[in-house]
Amino acid sequence: MKKHSHQEIKLKLAQADELARAGSSQVSICEALGVSVMTLHRWRKLPLSKDVGQSSEGPNAGRDPPPRASMDEMRRALEELTVENRRLRKLVTDLMLEKMTLEEASAPSFASGRVHDR
Repeated sequence: MKKHSHQEIKLKLAQADELARAGSSQVSICEALGVSVMTLHRWRKLPLSKDVGQSSEGPNAGRDPPPRASMDEMRRALEELTVENRRLRKLVTDLMLEKMTLEEASAPSFASGRVHDR
């Protein structure tokens, strides 16, 4: 397991932002940086402030508000959420259709079974 210094992480995050602005995918960005996708996400959540020692004290150690996201980042996040929302809606719709099909298939046989028992 490779341990990166805070300075290396800052540099790689800056490279990742440049590659993202250029339209690279998460996978290609991670390959270029030599890290996994999870490592990149974990790094993006780190509070990399001027005083590096604060990051080990906890999530509210610095009490600094998170940096404001640029319009491009917010637009990209909105697009990703829209795509995920569309995918989840399709999944729910497919499951509801499958449930209705199963209910319709089982209803007549269940009802007809009662009639024959009498």
